[in-house]
Amino acid sequence: MGPEVHFRLTYGWAVEEGFTPALAERIARADVAFDARFPARASLVNITRHFAPSAWLWSRHYLARALRVGSPELLGWALHCAQDAAAHGTLGENHLLLRARIGRDPDAWERAPEGIRRRVEKVTRARLRRYRLRAEGVSVAS
Repeated sequence: MGPEVHFRLTYGWAVEEGFTPALAERIARADVAFDARFPARASLVNITRHFAPSAWLWSRHYLARALRVGSPELLGWALHCAQDAAAHGTLGENHLLLRARIGRDPDAWERAPEGIRRRVEKVTRARLRRYRLRAEGVSVAS
């Protein structure tokens, strides 16, 4: 989804969900830096971090670790995987359609269908909320 989602919108949603601006920035920086740390084209394992259905599993993995150790950076990674899974489609079908010149750019937020935009925001806010509640000592279901 690029910096529009992985940084700017993630930062804004984090602040709206009750994070301080400094903590929201740490989360958003980790989210946007994920592509450089795990570039999809570098390996098959990295590809699985960016495309559904495996990116959902990575997101859950990173979120569980973030909750366990209190890491905003791991939360950013969890958000990145979930955001990409929602936007890129199953097995990267939206990227394949773009390459075939019959689809939209799945990383362009402004061209994303409203349903995908809502899903990206919903999954991001849910993970942010879960992390914040855990940090505040509120018990949340797994």
